[in-house]
Amino acid sequence: MHSKMDCVSRSPLFSPLAPAVKAKLITVTHHRKFYQKGQLIRQPLDHQEGMLILDEGTAKIYALAANGKEKIIELLRSGDVVGQHWLFAPHENQGFIQATSDAWVCSIQYDDFQRLLGESASLSLAMINNFGNQLIEAEKNQLRRDLLDAKARLMAYLRDCAVESGQIEFELPLKKELANILGITPETLSRQFKQLAAEGQIIVNKRQITIC
Repeated sequence: MHSKMDCVSRSPLFSPLAPAVKAKLITVTHHRKFYQKGQLIRQPLDHQEGMLILDEGTAKIYALAANGKEKIIELLRSGDVVGQHWLFAPHENQGFIQATSDAWVCSIQYDDFQRLLGESASLSLAMINNFGNQLIEAEKNQLRRDLLDAKARLMAYLRDCAVESGQIEFELPLKKELANILGITPETLSRQFKQLAAEGQIIVNKRQITIC
């Protein structure tokens, strides 16, 4: 059974908040809207302003280049939060968010959150800290692309997945799209997986990865 408090608490954005603040947040949160695999959760000009919490499932954020080619911006997993900035100013979404598995999404709308934000200093502080963490992560990803070779980029990404999952064995999300995320070709990605496995740094069993 879905717990609204557990849903809010799973988000890194809201987990540090006091229970009383979370209880207020729940009053403006819309819970458990279902999206089938492949269905768009958000798209440009859909007039959906607010933040999403991916309660269950996986999704991807992507943009379309002028030639129609898809550029993946971020992969989302259960507990991830997207669109924090949409809570602070009305903003027409320019990208796409698409469910890559059956997904259940919770959301908070801009107007509702603005009202709540004025009532909770703890919530304001949590939002600021989360933005800081996102800036650090963005800088780290850029350094990977600029300074590391393909194998090092992949290994750094896998270590981050292990840290995030809290264990050395985890399921790799959307392996076929990792090349796009890491800025390398699919052929290069395949070679680097094989090389890391041959060196004994990882064990690969389909989408299951173990850090050695």
